[in-house]
Amino acid sequence: MRSPFSWLAIAIVFAAAAYWTGLTGPLLLDDHYNLEVLQRWLQGDATLREVAFEGRSGLFGRPLAMTSLALSAWLGGYQPFSFKFGNLLVHLLTGGIVFGLTRRIAMRDPRLIGVAERVAVAVAAIWLLHPLNASTVLYAVQRMAQISVLCVLAGMWLYMAMRDRIMERNDDRNAIASLIIGIPLLLIAGFLSKENALLLPALCAVLELGCYRNTPRPLAVKAFFGAYLFLPFLLGLVLLASNPARIADGYLVRDFDWQQRLLTQARVLCDYLWKIVAPNPPAMGVYTDDYAASTGLLAPPTTLLAILVLLAITFAAWRLRKVLPSLFIGWGIFLVGHAMESSVLPLELYFEHRNYLPMVGVLYALAGLVVTVAGRLRASGLRPGRIGAVAAVALFALLVFGVHGRARIWSTQETLALSAVTSHPESVRANMSLVQVALRHDNREVVDQALLRMIAAENPRTRAMGYFNRLYLGCALDRSGNPEDLRRALASIPPRVTYADPEFFGLLLDNTKQGCGPITDRMLGDALDTVLDRATAQADGEWTKWRLRNIAARFYARSGDWQRTREQAQLAWQAGTDPAAAELLVRAQLKTGDIVAAERTFTDANARIDPSNHADAAGIRRVRAQIEAAKASKDGTGNQ
Repeated sequence: MRSPFSWLAIAIVFAAAAYWTGLTGPLLLDDHYNLEVLQRWLQGDATLREVAFEGRSGLFGRPLAMTSLALSAWLGGYQPFSFKFGNLLVHLLTGGIVFGLTRRIAMRDPRLIGVAERVAVAVAAIWLLHPLNASTVLYAVQRMAQISVLCVLAGMWLYMAMRDRIMERNDDRNAIASLIIGIPLLLIAGFLSKENALLLPALCAVLELGCYRNTPRPLAVKAFFGAYLFLPFLLGLVLLASNPARIADGYLVRDFDWQQRLLTQARVLCDYLWKIVAPNPPAMGVYTDDYAASTGLLAPPTTLLAILVLLAITFAAWRLRKVLPSLFIGWGIFLVGHAMESSVLPLELYFEHRNYLPMVGVLYALAGLVVTVAGRLRASGLRPGRIGAVAAVALFALLVFGVHGRARIWSTQETLALSAVTSHPESVRANMSLVQVALRHDNREVVDQALLRMIAAENPRTRAMGYFNRLYLGCALDRSGNPEDLRRALASIPPRVTYADPEFFGLLLDNTKQGCGPITDRMLGDALDTVLDRATAQADGEWTKWRLRNIAARFYARSGDWQRTREQAQLAWQAGTDPAAAELLVRAQLKTGDIVAAERTFTDANARIDPSNHADAAGIRRVRAQIEAAKASKDGTGNQ
């Protein structure tokens, strides 16, 4: 019989082979947005410090993950394969840590101690080959989530190892030092990849309650949880209570509020759980922006059902914690693993990659249940060994083919878009990805079908974006848009702007430079002004709103209406506005004869710029030159 390590090695080899075909797949969604700095670094236009510490994700730019991605780019160039191959290596390494962690946990369970290594191999192998993880491994920028999870799992393993040593010898100073110093260091490393690593102490608490419930808790353990779990939790509550706007402001660019998000997460967690327990690869994907928010307990009715399911499993896990600790520990890892991204934080509703760590808990709980059932069958005189072996081989084969199928779908933008539209027909992202593919192949029929799906959607924002995108494509491809599309888009769009809007209207601006038939720049400026005026719940200083005001001003400037340009540019000039936006405002102020106002804007912009930013410095010089030219013109003619 092969050793557990041999079986783990086989699983790693099969996982690498299954994923290989997907490593050349495209970058997508926010990949380019986050990784663009690497392209500039390779070209010598950015420093490694800028790559590491000026990233566009998270609170501090996620420097550890960005440095890892920089290493991939340095070794293999700015290519999807470079990033995704690195992701695969991290995935395989993390699979080894999953094995080590679950083996340690199982060794603390009287029911599993005799089969601990087999349980660990099963959990690690299924995790390595589970199709749901394809959305993490093959999504380049999710290196951030991967390294964070790797650090968290390593921290959990270290907690178990040191906790066992402290239990054996209460005054083991090396173990206590590793507990008090080593785990926080891993937490910091994980945090510098993605903020979810802050959950590490809470996950250690799950292990403490599940694995050491009948053992005394030494002072070092109590101090660990007091310093790293309870105090930070209380501090977080105080900070949130003192400034709830930190959370509330994030919902200003969402089509749902925090109550609706919490209700929706009950359905989301059940959906995740089902995809882990009964994976259906064709239903999986990264384009999940069509997930409908719950607006009440019975809207939709599955909201209440999902809450009851979660409560029932939680109740069962708690009641059975002594006789079935694997269920308690596994379910605790799943819930705590989702505690941040399924909370009141104003994040998007649904992403499969959020299960990268929580899945470990579900698989461990299932393994514990299987061993328990098998023990009951043996006690009844049955021999489940052969049936179990056949089932294991069948499951392994299904997972290999399933993850390979997902990898093949991720191998091209076309297959990814077609699969996504099939499973998420109302997803704006999926349909627009398909539109991009169809345009490259000059297939206008597929383009029209995708737009019609969006226009027929129940979600009013999806309908509006269908009309807007049909208008955009008419302008970009035929230099002629349909005014009726503009009218219907304005009639459908909800009274709120979102993160995606500046990117879309920026593309519309860029692709209407040569005109758009009956659609004039003035009409587009008026349309955007209408959309922004309706968004009364959002202040003009909000990021998306001032960006859109600036785009509206540029439409008006192109139409030659400088008074309207000035009005929109002034609304765009807020406390947090990019200094570059001052250039258009100064130009509009000078065009309307107000040099004094232009001087004030220059002074304000000059105080905001970063002198080391060459683009800002060049922009402020242009603004100064425009003002000086206007002054010279006034002094020479006396007409201004």
